[in-house]
Amino acid sequence: MAEKKKAGAKVKNKILLVDDEKNERKGIEKLIQKNGYPLEIFQAENGIEALKIFKNRKIDILLTDIKMPFMDGIKLMKEIHKEGWSPVCIIYSAYGEFEYAQNAIVLGVIQYLLKPVRLNEFKSLFEKVLVICRTKKEQEEQNQAFKMQLETVENIQLGREILRVLDTKDETISELLENVFIGGKVPVILSSYSYLFTKYWKNYRKEIKQIVSDEAIIINRDDTQTLILVSAEVMATQSKAKKVCEDIIKMSKNKYSSELFIVAGNVCNDIKELRNQYNQMKDQLDYQFFVSGSTYFLSDQTGFVRRESDMLSIYFKKILTCAKLHDFEEMKQEYEKAFSYVENNVGFSSIYVKYNFSEVIKETCELLGHGKRIMQVMEDIYGANSIDQVRNAVHSLIDKIAVLEIQDKDENRIVQLTRQYIQENYREITLSVSVIADELNISAAYLSTLFKKETGQTLIKYISWYRIEKAKELLKTTTMKVGDIAEKVGYVNASYFISLFRNNVGCSPAKYRENEYEE
Repeated sequence: MAEKKKAGAKVKNKILLVDDEKNERKGIEKLIQKNGYPLEIFQAENGIEALKIFKNRKIDILLTDIKMPFMDGIKLMKEIHKEGWSPVCIIYSAYGEFEYAQNAIVLGVIQYLLKPVRLNEFKSLFEKVLVICRTKKEQEEQNQAFKMQLETVENIQLGREILRVLDTKDETISELLENVFIGGKVPVILSSYSYLFTKYWKNYRKEIKQIVSDEAIIINRDDTQTLILVSAEVMATQSKAKKVCEDIIKMSKNKYSSELFIVAGNVCNDIKELRNQYNQMKDQLDYQFFVSGSTYFLSDQTGFVRRESDMLSIYFKKILTCAKLHDFEEMKQEYEKAFSYVENNVGFSSIYVKYNFSEVIKETCELLGHGKRIMQVMEDIYGANSIDQVRNAVHSLIDKIAVLEIQDKDENRIVQLTRQYIQENYREITLSVSVIADELNISAAYLSTLFKKETGQTLIKYISWYRIEKAKELLKTTTMKVGDIAEKVGYVNASYFISLFRNNVGCSPAKYRENEYEE
């Protein structure tokens, strides 16, 4: 059911909440409204209901639970992708369901919201999602504008006709293609993870033509891929072809801050040759993950062959051994060996690399006691566009955990010193949190917070407990008066001591001494 729009409110994005628990949906709805996010809210109890809404509405954001009756969240996202819809997807699940939810990563889901929802995590995620939505809308508007750029009808039709033949097995050759391959054409695929080919298309196309000649046929396939048919004369030798590709890469980086990967084919004399080569060239595009800013030539005969290796598992076992020992330096070295092996033995698919490194970093975090940090690094790994981005995500996480380990050791040391000081000075009437904090050269507030965090009890209660324990020893082993014992353990007021003793032990000091109270 759609949330009613406020009069005069401008709704920029539509969000669909999918969860079989009504209270969960209402909770998210209230958080959205509380933070004033400009969203039109729709709700569904399961995947089947959600699909019906998708068919009638353009949903910008999907927030879905994983486990639901009739159709779960994973099946729902598969159906959405099958239909060609592309909302920003958020997995809303408990931490224990993460491994199940990991299947969604393959579907392009990189946003996660854990149950129970924490307000700061919710706000951080939704601010990020709204930025993504705004960027997508801007890109869609730009794409639409670029489609209307001033090109001749003939060139537009020619590009469409070439793509038709490349993407199908249709052998029909139109009149438009009859003269295209006179003199031979060299196919060149430009690949970029950015929106270079749509965002800057008008100017970028001009820049390309200046490099490869005005006669080049430039076909924009999608946001990340452009096909260029270059005259065989321009690409007559590999050195000339290499120079052309290097100039394109340099221009893209300097003017548009975009890293390119280029796959260059051989001379084609007809559309059939182009189609055969094009299919071979596409198989090499995954190489971009490992070596961006470079060119692969089909004539090199050293293509990208998908492979798996037991060597990686050896490195990963060593990494986990280091994690068990909390040996961070050695662990980083083993991770780097694994990354270097992947780079130097190209042939792994990007998804193979992402999956394996995400699995070992997950185990690493769990062994180190930092399982809660898995979600963010998973997002970074599966959202990576290059092996360097995966490397940076892994090393960054390990560095953070190493710092936290040092911090934890320092905090444990402070707690130990605090206990030691109390044990040595419990008799002092002036003993207090501030006195101990001054002795340790830290703030009283920090000491109190740290002690409670590490021990589960307040520092004041610990001081009282320790004094009472010492009083119990004196009651059992001496004939000292209760008032003298009170003073001996740091209390001037005997009445206060007796009251405190009774509250902590359950009987008066005198009764305790007489052994009439069973501890």
